[in-house]
Parts: sequence; C-alpha cells; structure tokens
Amino acid sequence: MNGQKRGLKVIPTGERKCIWMEAAVVSYKLCTSHYQCSTCEFDLAMSNRANMAKQDLQDQKPATSNKKAVVEWMEEFRHLPADQRKCRYMISGEVSHKTCPNSFRCGECSFDQMMQDRIQPSFVEEMEQFPKVAGFYLPEKLYYFRNHTWVYLERNGKFRIGIDDFARRIIGKINKVELPAVGKNLELEEYSWIVNHDHGDLEFFSPISGVVDSVNQKLLDDASLVVEKPYTDGWFVTMNVSSVAKNLKNLLKEKEASAWMEEEANLLNQSIQSETGVTFHDGAVVAADISKNLSKEKWNELVKKHLYTR
Repeated sequence: MNGQKRGLKVIPTGERKCIWMEAAVVSYKLCTSHYQCSTCEFDLAMSNRANMAKQDLQDQKPATSNKKAVVEWMEEFRHLPADQRKCRYMISGEVSHKTCPNSFRCGECSFDQMMQDRIQPSFVEEMEQFPKVAGFYLPEKLYYFRNHTWVYLERNGKFRIGIDDFARRIIGKINKVELPAVGKNLELEEYSWIVNHDHGDLEFFSPISGVVDSVNQKLLDDASLVVEKPYTDGWFVTMNVSSVAKNLKNLLKEKEASAWMEEEANLLNQSIQSETGVTFHDGAVVAADISKNLSKEKWNELVKKHLYTR
C-alpha cells in the first residue's frame, strides 16, 4: 500500500481540514464550505450536538461518554495549545496568526464579526482592470456557469449572480429586467429572470440552487446597468444555499473558465463571420452591442446557443 498503514486517511492536495478535525473532535473531516461555517450542515449538527450534551449534563441527565467528551472539549478549549485552536481565518489564510478564544462558535465572536464587516463587500474594480480572455473581460475572483452567468461567493456564504462580458456584448442595449421574488426557491437551471431586448425577451436560468435573498432594485429603474456594469452594479440577485460545495462543483473558475471562454469566443467568431463577413480581428467584438451587426434571426440563434435562454 505504498508504505501507508491500512486505514490511514490522507488529506488530498489543496484540501483543508474542518475546524472540528483541527480541534481533534472528529478523526477525519475535510472542509467543504470554504470555512463558511454558518452555512455548513456538519458544523450545525456538531454545534447542536454539543449544546444538547451540555444541557443534559447541566440537567444531570445521563450522558454517553462521547457526549461528555464533546462538552469537555468545548469547556477546555481555551487551555489547548495554540496550534490546536487556530482561528478559521488563520486556517484559511486570511490572517497570519489568530487563535480561537470562543470554541469555534464564530457567530458569537467579535473578531469574526469584524472580519465579516471588513471583507464582506464584493469586489468593486472597474471592468477595464480585469484580465481579458479572447477579447472578453473575465475576472479571476468569479465562478462561471456555461450560460455566461457569473457567481460570486460572498464571505457570509451567499452567492451573488450576474452576466459576464461575453453575454452583455451579445445582448447589447436592453429595455428592462424582470427579477424573481425574494424568498423564491430556485433549482439549478430553472428559468428565473428576464432581460427585455428589442429582438425579444431573454429568460435566463439560475446557475445554482438556493433561495433568493435579495434582488438588485437598481435594475428596475435602470436596466442599462446590466450591460454597462455587468460585474459590479449590474448584478441580478443574491441567493442563500444549503450547500456551498455542492453548488461550486457545477461552476468554472480560473484555468477551466479561461479555456471555456476561448472556445466560446471561437464559436462566436465563426458565427459572426458567416453572417457579416467580419471577424474579431476586424473589431466586431470590441463593440458593446454585437446585436447591431446581426439580423434578428441570427441574434436569436446566438443567444440560445451561448446563453441558453428561452
């Protein structure tokens, strides 16, 4: 077995230990929520288990040795060696050194609240500052779905969603948007919001599964933000999800997203060249509104092919 003992679990490259594993409460558990403990079902279950066990002991009810061990860990946590009680922001690399004074109860921690307030706002750079791939701006901080929606994972575990530079150039000038109701539960690839264009309505589907937490009210007054500021003020909705990891596995990022964008740009180039005789190298993609160069029929073909709208 390549020198490994039977039953020994190795942490895969690039993975990080769950805070409950860091504290030796469980023998093996990897973090699947990017240390967004407030959205983690495992953390919630462990916290509930510990609190119930603590209450049982306070009420002098019979408790298993396992329950006692969890309570004892929480009570004695402050006395553990520092390297066994790293703050989650130290584990994730947000700070160079910080020990946890609160038994990993981040929701009750003033330092955690300060960090959330400091890093909560999403990126606000101007689009021209983002890197380009095949002539399109593609921010590295974002995840992407194959219908050219982007997804930004905020530090509170919520997802913010908008459309990318590729989509906004195909769409061009829009008249208005229709957004889903706050509280609406959306499934992956469920058609959810509408962009109205002179050539017709485009109904986009959701790149993730979750519950709509907020909608961008600015778009109701100024729909042009979708195409003028697609990565900042032009977002559509924010959503709460039950599993961060489950949703992220369907999305593209960094090298994978770049390769996908290269492929999409080549396909678009071929379509435009066949329709207008103009290639990207002739400046067609530089225009903010590709729809001006296309017939209504060809435009409808492109948005369905690349944006999967209906």
